[in-house]
Amino acid sequence: MYIEAIVLEGFKSYSNRVYVGPLHPQFNAVTGLNGTGKSNILDSICFVLGITNHALVRATKLDDLVYKQGQAGVTKATVTLKFRNDPHQQNNPLPFPYREMPEITITRQIVIGGRDRYLLNSRNAQLKEVRDFFHCCQMNINSPHFMIQQGKITKVINMKPKEVLGLIEEVSGTRMYELKRGNAVKLMQKKEQKLQEISVVLREEIEPTIERLRKEKQEYFNFVSLKEEMQRFQRFDVAYRFYCAKQLLQQGTSDFDELTQKKAEIEAQIAECDRETAAAQQQLENLDAEREKLDGPLQRVRQKKEEVEKLLAKRHSEEKSARRDLKLSSDALEDMKKEEQKLAKKLADKRASRLAETSRAEAAEEEMKNMKEALEIAEKKLEGLSTGGAEAGGGASLREKLKQAKTKAAKLEAEEEDLKTEVKHIDEELRQLRAKLDKSGKHAAEMAKQREEAAARVQELEKLLAAETVDEEKLAALREEMKACRREIDAAKQEAQESLHELNSWSKISVRLPRGMPPRKLHGQIFELIELKNEYLDFAKALQLLVGGKLEYVVVEDKDASKAIFKENNFANSRRRVTLLPIQDCQVGKVCDSPTLLQNRRLVGLSPDDSRVLRCLDVIDFDAQRHEKVAVYTFGGSLICATAEMAEKITYQPNKRQAFPTVTAEGDVFQTGGVMAGGGSGHVKETLLLWKNFKRCSQMSLELEERAKQIDFYLQPMEQTVQRRTQVTRELRLAQNQLQNVEQLFATSSAGSELARVEQAEERRSECVKRLKEIEGEKAAVLAEVQQLDAEVYELEHNRDKLEASLKKEAKELRQRLKSLEASVNKMQKEIGSFRQELTTLERDLQSLQEDIAKRKEGLVVLQQAIDEKAKLAEEQKAKVEEVRREIEVCLAEAAQSDKKLGELTGKVKKLQKSKDHHLLTLKKHQHLMNDREKNIAAARQEMEALQNANDWLHAEERKFNQPGSAYDFRQLRPETARQRLNALLVQVQSLQKCVNSAAATLLEKTEKDLLALVERKTQVEDDKAKIEAVISELDIKKRQSLETTWLQVNENFTAIFEQLLPNAQAKLAQVNPRDLMDGLEMRIAFNQKWKESLAELSGGQRSLLALSLILALLKVKPAPVYILDEVDAALDLSHTQNIGSMIKTQFPTSQFIIVSLKEGMFSHADVLFRTRLIDGVSNVERHALAERPQQRRDVPGSAEEAACGVSSARKRMRKNAQRGEDSEDPN
Repeated sequence: MYIEAIVLEGFKSYSNRVYVGPLHPQFNAVTGLNGTGKSNILDSICFVLGITNHALVRATKLDDLVYKQGQAGVTKATVTLKFRNDPHQQNNPLPFPYREMPEITITRQIVIGGRDRYLLNSRNAQLKEVRDFFHCCQMNINSPHFMIQQGKITKVINMKPKEVLGLIEEVSGTRMYELKRGNAVKLMQKKEQKLQEISVVLREEIEPTIERLRKEKQEYFNFVSLKEEMQRFQRFDVAYRFYCAKQLLQQGTSDFDELTQKKAEIEAQIAECDRETAAAQQQLENLDAEREKLDGPLQRVRQKKEEVEKLLAKRHSEEKSARRDLKLSSDALEDMKKEEQKLAKKLADKRASRLAETSRAEAAEEEMKNMKEALEIAEKKLEGLSTGGAEAGGGASLREKLKQAKTKAAKLEAEEEDLKTEVKHIDEELRQLRAKLDKSGKHAAEMAKQREEAAARVQELEKLLAAETVDEEKLAALREEMKACRREIDAAKQEAQESLHELNSWSKISVRLPRGMPPRKLHGQIFELIELKNEYLDFAKALQLLVGGKLEYVVVEDKDASKAIFKENNFANSRRRVTLLPIQDCQVGKVCDSPTLLQNRRLVGLSPDDSRVLRCLDVIDFDAQRHEKVAVYTFGGSLICATAEMAEKITYQPNKRQAFPTVTAEGDVFQTGGVMAGGGSGHVKETLLLWKNFKRCSQMSLELEERAKQIDFYLQPMEQTVQRRTQVTRELRLAQNQLQNVEQLFATSSAGSELARVEQAEERRSECVKRLKEIEGEKAAVLAEVQQLDAEVYELEHNRDKLEASLKKEAKELRQRLKSLEASVNKMQKEIGSFRQELTTLERDLQSLQEDIAKRKEGLVVLQQAIDEKAKLAEEQKAKVEEVRREIEVCLAEAAQSDKKLGELTGKVKKLQKSKDHHLLTLKKHQHLMNDREKNIAAARQEMEALQNANDWLHAEERKFNQPGSAYDFRQLRPETARQRLNALLVQVQSLQKCVNSAAATLLEKTEKDLLALVERKTQVEDDKAKIEAVISELDIKKRQSLETTWLQVNENFTAIFEQLLPNAQAKLAQVNPRDLMDGLEMRIAFNQKWKESLAELSGGQRSLLALSLILALLKVKPAPVYILDEVDAALDLSHTQNIGSMIKTQFPTSQFIIVSLKEGMFSHADVLFRTRLIDGVSNVERHALAERPQQRRDVPGSAEEAACGVSSARKRMRKNAQRGEDSEDPN
């Protein structure tokens, strides 16, 4: 490969596009006057090769390479190198695919203030790609052994032995090895220290960490197990909700379709009603027109009727007035009659009483008389017995009595026979009457049956009425008590409602719980959870001023509940400010305990039990188990003081641990931070007092409701009894009327008269039967008396002594009874005299009243005559009215027919309208039902979509829902039980989630892997260290061998080249220490086999030839496709210059040389000569072919290792290059 052409445009002194070429494959020379730009051609080659040391191209920055630094209108510099390649060359060092390309173009372009870019075969390429391309060709511009400059010649000749040995090392490739070997040793030392640190970290940090992570992993696995179970129950719960929503959706859709069908039917019925109503309305209009024609005559008759009726009304009014007077007189007469009746009744009662008393007195007198007679008989019997006359006295009387008794018995027997005969006659009469009655047929029987049923019904109702008794006084008292209780209930409810309404206006907040959240998560607002004690109600305003809006905070269970409720109620967009207080997570401040309270009381000069300084917590009641934390959060250590001086002294005391916020009963607030508040407090709403009043009134209404229930318990049966009595009384009145009607009807009929005769006969027969029974009794008594008298007569005749003793005893008893009876009779006579006087007075009053009644009756007769006269006039006028009414009836008959039709049509319209209203109401109900179904369907669909969006597995698992034996069997596992278990798992997972390390397993696995990898790497590093040390020992031996081989080869080339450049002279590279090559090499020179001890004896030209020979010898060992020599013959004379050209021809026949020289002896050997000129400040190039030689391309000799990319060696040689001198006459 060689450079075929160079194209410059805008580079240094080449402002226009300049084509330098075609170049010869072997020897090319560039010459020209100083400052014409010949060295710029070599700089352009370095520019394309990617040089980074700008000093080598005589520039400080890239912008210096643009023509006049862009000030002449040229803003970019472009250089293109065209290479010719032999695709068939063996051991071609170019990378694929460039080795198969016959021509390769590389361009570099820079823009002022812009970018720097490379083009490789007209395609953008990176700098690394371009450098790698040249490195493979042994053309590393940063270690340019292929480029020889003037400064390099001087630098080589002054090298020390070690530096010369370094050149040999670069050529042999061992220099890079030395550098890398040193770096590797240093790196190994660092790694050894790092290995020790790793061991310490393994022992002290990683192993304890792994142990800890293992424990955390086990805890995490337990947590994951609970979480998986929770997820399983969550899936079950989601599945159940989805299943219920789907069932609701299906049922709702079915119901909605049915309702839609019914709605269509109802709408059709409504339309039919509208059509019929329109037709009826049209008929009504026609009938109204006909009806108006009849109104004229009817109106005239009605006017006449009004006039006649007015006159009739006048007559009636006069008659009514007269009758009113008559009624007043009648009422007065009735009152007088009632008074008369009262007096008569009283007189009758008195007379009855007097009669009773008189009867008693007469009975007593009769009894006294009988007793006197009995006494006389007894005395006569005793007298007769004492005188011995058996017939006298008692004997004669007993026989007389016996005779009388027998006579009476005979009379009773005769009367008995007469009555029996009478009974027989009555029975015959009854038989005949009943026979007649039977002929009257069923009518009489039915009427008799009706009368019996009516009578039975009256008796039954009278019994029911007697059974339904009620205490009227107790009923009235209960009714009055119930009314009072209802009034109190309404008042309590009204007051509670007013308090609640006032609370709702500024304090009460309505909160809606999210679906599925237990109600216990929401406790309520703070003012609902605490209550002022009854003895401290005056402190309500003070507490309100102290805590302010805290009383309105909504208390919830925890932070999760707070977030859910806040989101559910959209409090973020609420017009009122809402604060949620999670009771589990709230932080309470300093609390004033009892010892601190006593110290504060002593501070203001109070006794320990003085209540003029109190804790706010002591004046309220609350649920200590659930809401103590809320109360402490709200009031904390705040105190209530009697005076502002006490409050200020406690709050601002020096001991800050005992200082607390205070408030006075008047509302002056003192805060520990120095804030004081006071003044008017009339606008303050006493929330606690309002809430307490609401609760009190609500409780009172509940108690009154309970009392009303108790009253109603007793009142309701009595009211029912009153209702039943009213109903029974009404029914009894109807039954009595019915019985009276039946009896009147029965009495006026023939069958009734016959039945009456039957009843009369039966009554007489019953009286006869009754008298017969009485006679039997009397007859038995008389017969018994006859027997007794017979016995007494017998006793008188046969037991005289015994009878005498009995008569004496009887006489004595009669005297005693007679004496007592006489006293009673005297007393009765006195009472009868008093009754006679009262009766005389009553009789006189009654007689006077009866005279007044007679006069009143005469007045009534006169009034009745006037009424009769007025009634007659009214009857006459009434006849006129009747006549007019008949006229009206004639008109009305005609109108009635029309009105009837109107009424029928109107009824039809109303009926249609009613039907339509009914249908509309039904339609509205159906519409409401449809709306409800739509809402239910939408809610179910929304819930299903939400569940499906949140749970991708629902679609795949849906077929298993509610299937027996599946994971979603809702009958086997009750959803309520699953939800309870899910809530319990949620609590456990939430509690564990705060302390479990969810990354423990991953961290453990990663840490264990890292530990294993670290241990493996540590082992690998230790193994590699041993291998590297072994390899270094082996390479050290090979390095020495390679150096010796390269030294001998370079020495051979050095000797041959130098002899050709300087005939009759020899040169070689000799070891400083013959025993050790590593001590360095030095250049030795001999003239005619006489070796010089030092190079100081050589002239400048000889020294240059010696250094040039060594450089060329090195290049021959490691050849490149192109060599660049920049005025290396500057210190040589013409003959030496010619020798250099001849040497290049002979020693480097396969390499391309581009040489810049001003001496003809150098470029006379060139194949192509390029001459530079400066025209108007712009460089130009002319090509001259000095000799046409056949192009000799060849295979590059050397091993494959020499043809490979020597990047490392090139970099080493680059660092050894000398800086060449600057061209002082370069225009740039």
